[in-house]
Amino acid sequence: MTAKTDKKPATLIICLTELHKDPRALRQINWLKDDYEITTVGFAPSGVEGVDHLQYNSPPSAPVFGKIKRAAQIFARDYERIYWNARTTAVFEKLKNNIFDLIIANDVETLPLAVKLKRNKTKLLFDAHEYSPLEFEESLRWRLLQKPLNEYICRNYITRADIATTVCQTIAETYQQNFGKKFEIITNATDFVDLKPSEMKQNKIRLIYHGGVSIGRQTDKQIEMMRYLDERFELNLMLVGQESYIESLKKLAAPLKNIRFLLPVKTNEIASFINQFDVGIYSLAPTNFNNKYALPNKLFEFIQGRLAICVAPSPEMARIVKEFDLGVVAQDFSAESMAAAIKTLTTEKIAHFKAQSAEHAYELSANKNRERFLRLIESVN
Repeated sequence: MTAKTDKKPATLIICLTELHKDPRALRQINWLKDDYEITTVGFAPSGVEGVDHLQYNSPPSAPVFGKIKRAAQIFARDYERIYWNARTTAVFEKLKNNIFDLIIANDVETLPLAVKLKRNKTKLLFDAHEYSPLEFEESLRWRLLQKPLNEYICRNYITRADIATTVCQTIAETYQQNFGKKFEIITNATDFVDLKPSEMKQNKIRLIYHGGVSIGRQTDKQIEMMRYLDERFELNLMLVGQESYIESLKKLAAPLKNIRFLLPVKTNEIASFINQFDVGIYSLAPTNFNNKYALPNKLFEFIQGRLAICVAPSPEMARIVKEFDLGVVAQDFSAESMAAAIKTLTTEKIAHFKAQSAEHAYELSANKNRERFLRLIESVN
């Protein structure tokens, strides 16, 4: 690839995901596309017009020998050799002659590549997203074979970034405490949508859960919860994920008459679609550090949809709900506790919480994050 020649600052955004499905990376691209000349690296292009893309092929399943070799390298602490595999090296070779004014490295796995591509005047923003040293800490295999590499990258590369960002306060504080770098907060807030709270139906409270499902997220508890609620409550599920698991949830819900399964809508249509409901619900079991301190897209989509909110006591979600008076927080992560919290929601309370979502929708939107994000980049000399 040749160096950029136009007057817009040349920008490289590295994110090893399918970019067109990655809301956080897409926001970065859309925030910068008008004033920066962008090249992306990832598993699939963003689909954003005018953005160049360099393919980084997702890793194939390693054969047994490959797994043994990696384990040996981990135990030998040969982290640089593990990192600089054929795919990463190929991307570096294609980009090494480019001079970028700004590089954004998403997730810890992209940081050494970004550092190696950085020149004296390049601004480097590391967006950690979540806390990588404890990403899948519940898995022994992950703790043995991936955690040491993540910790190595954090110790040796984080301080080389000019700016570091993450999704919430607790994760920012944990990074700073353990790796000596101040992290700014750019939440997973979604774009502001100009909506009004929907009218409530008489003797009907419409609950909505939307998003990815998995056994680890214990989505079945959302269904179990309905066994403790009367016919006034209707649960709507708009799910994406492994089809076989979704089918198992449908079978689990079959005896209950107050559960509906909905077809997913596009990400940018979620807020407008869920506006027809009353209460957004979410319970995420604290199976690892990042789940415990999660502050996900869906919470902010509930707000843009002008819904009341009921969440389990995940600290960061609970803080937002309480600080802005958006709804209720369950006592624990059980189905019974979520149901008990929902039972406290009268029509009047729900109307109040919906109004609070409307009151704070802009403040808690991606529009405010965009302002912070651009200020951070401009602050680097």
